[in-house]
Amino acid sequence: MTSSPDRIAIEQVLLRYARAVDRLDYDGIQDCYFPDAIDNHGGYHGPVSGLIDNIRRRHATIDSSQHFISNILVEFTDDNTAEVESYCLCYLRQAPDPDTSEHELATIRCRYVDKFERRDARWRIADRVVVFDEFRTELITDRLNPAWVRSRRDAADPVYGR
Repeated sequence: MTSSPDRIAIEQVLLRYARAVDRLDYDGIQDCYFPDAIDNHGGYHGPVSGLIDNIRRRHATIDSSQHFISNILVEFTDDNTAEVESYCLCYLRQAPDPDTSEHELATIRCRYVDKFERRDARWRIADRVVVFDEFRTELITDRLNPAWVRSRRDAADPVYGR
């Protein structure tokens, strides 16, 4: 039916999605979905174009974001369709208020329940439901050494310059 290269292609879409959200690469997010895809993403349910607008608004005050994708289970229903379940652990840190050095850090445990399709020889997300397990927050102080290379949420991040 399908092969290891198909599994790898699907896994790469999931990993590219995580990077695109973390770097606020809206074109990269769009590229992981088919144009007619639907996403049920917590407070948002609708087409991918609206999801990107929703992410743009929700992430406006987030200065650090990391999405970890694991436990990827791919079940092919035919040569061009797969049901995919992935675990996701998200760390979303709010920019501090001007009068404090504390950040609010949200930790979210969830799963992506996706329908992937292959169209024109490309695997992409056709339908996604985000299933949430936990959302918690805590106040933290960032003690990152200022001399170290800091992550960026834009095209100036070192990953794009290599």
